[in-house]
Amino acid sequence: MKAVNLIPADQRRGGTGLGRSGGAVYAILGLLGFVVVAAVVYVLSVNAVTSKREDLHGLQAQTQVAQAKADALAPYRTFAALKQARVQTIQSLASSRFNWERVMRKLALVIPSDVWLTSLVGTVAPGVQLQAGSGGEASGLRSALPVPAVELTGCTTGQAEVSRFMSRLRVIDGVTRVSLASSEKGDTAGGTGGSSSGSSGGDDGCEKGSASHPQFDLVVFFGRTAK
Repeated sequence: MKAVNLIPADQRRGGTGLGRSGGAVYAILGLLGFVVVAAVVYVLSVNAVTSKREDLHGLQAQTQVAQAKADALAPYRTFAALKQARVQTIQSLASSRFNWERVMRKLALVIPSDVWLTSLVGTVAPGVQLQAGSGGEASGLRSALPVPAVELTGCTTGQAEVSRFMSRLRVIDGVTRVSLASSEKGDTAGGTGGSSSGSSGGDDGCEKGSASHPQFDLVVFFGRTAK
């Protein structure tokens, strides 16, 4: 006896109609899932870009505000720099200031009556150019120390008096060194030297020296400040 299947053909398990419709459903569901995932990813990316863009706009706004404040404070910064420059200039001038009035007063007190000066040049540092220099050999010693100094040229009655004059110069406050460049007597037959050597400091013999009046050139060095 032959068995007969009473289930309709479209509802039978493994039938071609159900298999085709089931595969299509799975495909549609997969496509919908992919679209949903893509949409979620897109939305998250857009939100992230929007957030970053807002942060960028916020930073730009803060930068503009800070720049505006800096521009508003620029005059004060310029004034502060100008003030600092002026302070440094004043400090530089104060450190290089030298009390020449005191030096001249002390020098006048220690010069003996038998010493005559024909040249006196004071400079705060070596290399200072003057319209009229000392013209003596002391100018060569001036560069020995970078401090204020006085170059003296003159004459006296003897070599012992030159040494005595140097000793008196050393007792001046602020004097650090007294250097002698030369102390020489002139030739008696030299004309002005032999005929004009007397007690007067204005004689021409003091500028050239004579047999009895030696001409000296020396440098008196001081500290950087004189009180």
